[in-house]
Amino acid sequence: MRPRPYVRITRFKESVMSRLKGVALWIVGSTVLAAAGCADSERDRHMTMLEDQNRSLQQAVEEANRRLQSLDQDRVSLAQERNQAAADRQRLTDQLAAAERANQDLQARLDSVPPPAPVASGWTAVEGGAMIRLKGSVLFQVGSNALTDEARKSLDSVAAVIKSDYPEKDILIIGHTDDQPIEKSGWDDNYQLSAERSLAVVRYLIGRGISPSRLVVAGCGEYRPRAENNSAANREKNRRVELFAIELKALSSS
Repeated sequence: MRPRPYVRITRFKESVMSRLKGVALWIVGSTVLAAAGCADSERDRHMTMLEDQNRSLQQAVEEANRRLQSLDQDRVSLAQERNQAAADRQRLTDQLAAAERANQDLQARLDSVPPPAPVASGWTAVEGGAMIRLKGSVLFQVGSNALTDEARKSLDSVAAVIKSDYPEKDILIIGHTDDQPIEKSGWDDNYQLSAERSLAVVRYLIGRGISPSRLVVAGCGEYRPRAENNSAANREKNRRVELFAIELKALSSS
């Protein structure tokens, strides 16, 4: 017996519906699986991005910490330098104050020193008085202790100055020679010649009214030259008589 037509249609519908359900289930399953796969991939990318950001932030934090440590060290160094600068400034201030006090003390001492006495024309100021230097070539002939006419004129002026400007001073007369040896003059040596020339000056000053008690004689020979005895000009400088108007306290009688 053959099935009825509506039965076949019903079965066909059922078959089609069954197939459609299968396709729908496959589509849904595929969609779900695809959605799940997409979600996992997006999550992985997001995690990777977060990890990269975390590493970058960690590096930034480490760099910031290093800079903070460096700044702390700089701050400590600057504080030490500031303290050292303050100490140096105080030390210099103290030194300046000490220098100013020393300068004031020195100025006070200078102010307490009496001004030097005026020096007569042709004389030179020395400690405690004055001196005049007379050329040996003007006073004496070579190898002689006899005063020349020009020497007497010079000593007249010297005696007048001693009387007017240095009436209370002792008068020290020192004779000097060059280093030329004594040959024809008859003196034992240059020491004797220098002393005899000083004596000639002393005797002349006594004759001009200078008290002998004020006069002191010395002869140095060739041993206190003004210049090296290596030329005629220098030897002439060394032949001289020097007169000092000073106070010879060490030679005063007690």
